[in-house]
Amino acid sequence: MSAHAQLEAGRAAMASGDWASARDDFRSAWDETESADALDGLGRALWWLDDPGRALELRGRAFALLRGDARDAEAAAVSIWLARQYRNLYRRNEMADGWLARARSLVAELGDVGSLLGWIALAESEIGPPDRRMAETADRAVRIAREHRDRDLEIMALSRRGACRVGAGMVGTGRADLHEAMVAATAGEGRDVQYVGEALCTLMEVAGLVGDTGMVEPWARFLASYRSSYAFGPLLPFEGASATDLISAFCTGCCGGVYLVVGRVDAAEHELERAVAQLIADGLRPRCLNPVADLVELRVLQGRLAEAEALLSGFEDDPDCVASAAALDLALGRPAYAVHRLRGTLDLSGDTPVLTLPLLVRLVDAALDLGDHELAVSSAARISELADLTGTTLHAAFRDHALGKVDLATGGSAAIELLGSACLGFARTGASLEAATARAALAHALLDRDRDLAVAEARSALQALDRMGATAEGDRVSAFLRELGVRGRAAPRDLGVLTRREQEVLRLVAQGQSNAEIAARLFISTKTAGNHVSSILTKLGLRSRTEAAAFALLNVPQPPAAMPAEHA
Repeated sequence: MSAHAQLEAGRAAMASGDWASARDDFRSAWDETESADALDGLGRALWWLDDPGRALELRGRAFALLRGDARDAEAAAVSIWLARQYRNLYRRNEMADGWLARARSLVAELGDVGSLLGWIALAESEIGPPDRRMAETADRAVRIAREHRDRDLEIMALSRRGACRVGAGMVGTGRADLHEAMVAATAGEGRDVQYVGEALCTLMEVAGLVGDTGMVEPWARFLASYRSSYAFGPLLPFEGASATDLISAFCTGCCGGVYLVVGRVDAAEHELERAVAQLIADGLRPRCLNPVADLVELRVLQGRLAEAEALLSGFEDDPDCVASAAALDLALGRPAYAVHRLRGTLDLSGDTPVLTLPLLVRLVDAALDLGDHELAVSSAARISELADLTGTTLHAAFRDHALGKVDLATGGSAAIELLGSACLGFARTGASLEAATARAALAHALLDRDRDLAVAEARSALQALDRMGATAEGDRVSAFLRELGVRGRAAPRDLGVLTRREQEVLRLVAQGQSNAEIAARLFISTKTAGNHVSSILTKLGLRSRTEAAAFALLNVPQPPAAMPAEHA
């Protein structure tokens, strides 16, 4: 087969979503003739095959070949694509700025630039936070896209303008932009399926910001129902049609964050560990967040504070990690540190009010721990303003939770009503973890009015927290029950609170193995083995390795013993 025929075969395979065949065809075309088209096609195929690092390298080399062939318009398009990937996937802003500057220089020398200036405007709108100024830049991209009938650009620019408008507080018009982008994407107006996936990722990010999964659900169901009509490839890695499952291959961190919110802690741990490992290995991170932030949050919930501190090292100043770092501060008894950290970041976030909710939620807790009721009241008031702005059930639940905790701390009379409303709101939106913590706060509020009901609510919260593996929060509820003279946990917790790795470690503890022996057996460090043992004891409510071994012998299936050699 000629190089030209192999190129055509590669393009056809790309169009049908057969990324592996496209890779093979483009590689064969390159082996036959070292052309810019073959190298660029190979790079695009590898991007879909979850090798973005290699994809960026090859498309960068293709850029040089296109320049050598005097195909400067195509080279500029590749340069813009590279700028967006370096910024959005790797946060390598210097590299992104360099590629974007190169694109501007090339476009300035071209006669007919088509929609390239719009793609540059889109890339420029992604440089800063999603605020009003970035929305105006994205609006310029929308106008250029429509002028030149570039539907891929229009889909992306509408998505970005919508995200920026929501971030700036213009929630209604932002939602309209996002839904219009999804209409164009799912109707097949665009040519490149990558941008359908990016539009969906943006929609999911914004839905998370405003606390409205209903924004995603109709499109998730549509795309899952009509997946055969679109070459989505890795953009639909999970079976099912729910909003939480429709996540791109580059969004394991986003997936983990969703699992954490809905209380699937074991699944969250798996996804977040995978995302953080990828971040450490090659710098790749989800488009919308730093997975370290959610994994730190998870470790704090589990009471594994030393691991949380180690994870945060090097990320303390990342804005995505501030709320999680403050959670760790509070767990370590450092509320003043948390307040300082949170207020410093909030002072820089005035143009993007919707992004401040997680910071304000944490600031209420920090202020109450510090005894600064004035700060707690003002922070809860700001949460209330945001809830009014977005109008979502989840944000209303955060508002009621914050106001209820403040009312309880200041001796008000509305805490029971507010916290009860928060419990219902969190439950309705599937935020199981938040619902359990709100129920624990409700138990405190009920104590003076109805002790038996307070005990019932606390036990309900404890059961939910233990089931989800939120060890530290569960321990606080258990301590509250003990203070009332009520046994917090009737028995050691169920084996289901342990991760798969912890169950392996527990099995080895039951065999009498030391931390060093467990480490050698599982190919982990002795320190990590010790951390697992400590976590097991905490999660199961056990006091020693001896108790853990006894628990394991009764509850953990042991592998069958090997047959003696003479009977083998």
